[in-house]
Amino acid sequence: MKKQSTKILVLSVLKVVFIFLTAFTTNSEPFTGDHPNVIHADDELKKEALKILEEKCNVCHRKQNPFMIFNQKNMVKRAPKIYKMVFIDRRMPKGDQIRLTTDEYKKLEKWLLTQKINKQWKYQLNHSSFLDQ
Repeated sequence: MKKQSTKILVLSVLKVVFIFLTAFTTNSEPFTGDHPNVIHADDELKKEALKILEEKCNVCHRKQNPFMIFNQKNMVKRAPKIYKMVFIDRRMPKGDQIRLTTDEYKKLEKWLLTQKINKQWKYQLNHSSFLDQ
C-alpha cells in the first residue's frame, strides 16, 4: 500500500512539473539568435579563418600533405594542431613563397581563441599575441 501511494505521489509531481514547463514554453519562446538572417560573429570568424587556410595552407598541403587539407568540416577538429604549428612552434606556413600577413595572423588567432584548444597553449597565445600588435 505504501509503495502504491509513493508511486501516485511521484506521478502527480511529475505531471505538475510537466504542465508547468509546457505552459511557459509554448506561449513564448525566448529569442536564441538562431534566425536565418542573423549572422553570428563566430561564423564570420570561421569563414575568414577558412579563407586563410584555403588560400595560404591548402595550396601547399595539396602537394605536400594531402591528408591535411582544411575544409569547413575538419577545421574545428584540427584547430589545436593549427594553433600549435602556426603560433607555438611557428613551423607553418613553411618556406618563403607563402606568408601570412599580420592581418591574416590576427584573424586566424582570433578564430582559434574561440575554439576549445589546450589551455596552456591558449595562455601562451594570449601572452605573445599578434592581436597586441
